[in-house]
Parts: sequence; structure tokens; C-alpha cells
Amino acid sequence: MNCDNLIMTTRIRLARNIAGVPFNIKDRHFFQSIADSIVAYNPDLLVFNLEDITERDSLFEQHLISADFLQNIAYGILVIHKNNKISIMLGEEDHIRIQAITNRFNLLETYHVAKVIADCLEQDFTVARDPHLGYLTKCPTNLGSGMRASVMIYLPALTLTKKIATIFNELDNSKLTIRGVYGENSDTSGCIYQISNQNCIAMTDQEILQMVISKINELAAIELNLERELWQKSPDQIIDRVMRAWGILTNAHLLTSQEAVEQLVWIKLGVTLKILAFKNNRVIDDLFFVTKPATLTTNSKLKNANQITRDRLRAASIREKLLLFRIK
Repeated sequence: MNCDNLIMTTRIRLARNIAGVPFNIKDRHFFQSIADSIVAYNPDLLVFNLEDITERDSLFEQHLISADFLQNIAYGILVIHKNNKISIMLGEEDHIRIQAITNRFNLLETYHVAKVIADCLEQDFTVARDPHLGYLTKCPTNLGSGMRASVMIYLPALTLTKKIATIFNELDNSKLTIRGVYGENSDTSGCIYQISNQNCIAMTDQEILQMVISKINELAAIELNLERELWQKSPDQIIDRVMRAWGILTNAHLLTSQEAVEQLVWIKLGVTLKILAFKNNRVIDDLFFVTKPATLTTNSKLKNANQITRDRLRAASIREKLLLFRIK
């Protein structure tokens, strides 16, 4: 089964703390010593004090930093790869949050990237660990492996038919959780969801990875089968809705963030059903995030742009990308 068009990103997050140091330490020098160690083993990574980063909101919109991390501007340090495939928050809820991100369904490879960084750290620091509980973390749900394996997946048919509610209930009763794009209590705009393990205790890294991989394959199969059913029942209505979305996105002078997402959902469905074709389907996935308000203004180098300016920029950016990459 090919579920590539459904997967937006795969992400591994490893939580680690230094033994003997309080969770709530607010010492930038302490975090700088950790950053120095990480970069010594990984010279391609860049180090920034969080308070010196002007595009913090954009990094949040792109899932490179968390809402909790944004609260710790005075002492937080970000270690990041120039291509955004690695993002390490020093001074978040835990001392160290290592994130590896891949723009395809490959949790095992993504895990390897994060684990190598974590293992190198343990050569320079004594990491807080209990022989029975595993890695010690501030939040009890992260005890054990300290790992979250998550997949951002696009489920339009399940959402549009409202069958996604059943999936929520099923996952809620298992060891997995489903959330909106920006985590707990966030909305599910764009029919995009995050699937991840609920906790880490009493499970090995490999058990967590296999559990998430298995559920994603199962969900993808359900979604693709439902998309085929919808197509068989009403192909003309679907084509009409996809092409209306195309017309709006390639002709609108102003686009709000919400309207852009609502229409991009149909463009992405059109790609899955081969109504539309693009030279690089990843362009569609990127448009869900690069046209968010902070990211849009950061990329356009316009500070303090008002809503009308942002809506005009968003419309122009989406129109340009869609027309440039479409295969006619």
C-alpha cells in the first residue's frame, strides 16, 4: 500500500535530563554547555539563544519549537539544522528535547537520527535514569524511553464523512493518541492529525515504533479505501469541488489562513485521486504551513504586516506555487 500522499511528516522526540540537576533550572550557561557538546559531535547544527530569534512564532508554526519552549525565552537555547530536519530545545519542559523530522513515512530512519544525538550526549553527561523506570522526565507520561513517535497524517475522507470520531474513540482506548496539528487541544484544520504513542513506560523504543507504524498503516488503508468509495459514488461532485478549489486558489486576490487551508484540503485530495498532478507533491504539503501568518511575513521579510497585506501575500504565494508546479 502506498500512503505517501497521506503522510505530511514523521517525527521522533527524545526527552532527556541531566542527573542531579533540577527540572526547572533556568541557567543559560548550563544549557550552553549541553549545546556545545551536541555541536562538537554534530558540526552541521547551529546554536541560537531563544531570545535572539526574531522568527520564533514562525518556528512554532512549522513545529520546530513548542509552545512551552516559547515561555522560556530568557534562558532557552535552540540547536537546529539549517534544513530544519533536526531541532533540539534546551530548556523546555525537560532539559533536552531532541527532535528529528522527516518529510515522509520513515519512523525508523528518523529515530536513528535522534538516537545518535542522544547517545553522543551520554558520553559527556550523566543522564537521569532509573533502572526500573527508565529515563526520568518531568512529565510522568514520558518516563521510560522518553520517546514520542508521531506521524502527521492527512485524513480527508474520514474527516469529511465524520467517521474520524470513531478513530478518536478507538485510539483513546489504546496506547496511542490523536491530536490536532499543534498538539493537545489544537484544532484539526486541513484534515491533518498527529498520531503518537500516549506514554513510554514499560515499552522499548522498538515496541513504540512498531505500534505507531502498524496503526498508521491501518489508518491509511481505511482512508484510501474510503476515498475510493467516495470516488465511485460521486466522481463528478468530487471533481467539481477540487476544480472549484483550484479556481479560488489560482485567482483569489485575498486569502485568509482558514480559507487557504479549506481549499488546499481539496487540492490535496485531487492529487490523491489523480484529478490534479504536480511536479512535486510536497509543495502542497508545504503550503499548509508556509502560508501561516508568522511564517508568511518572515519569509517575505515584511515586519508588522497587517491582515490585508498577509492575505494578499498568501493568495499570491499559493497561486504562484500551484501554477509553477502543476503538470497539465
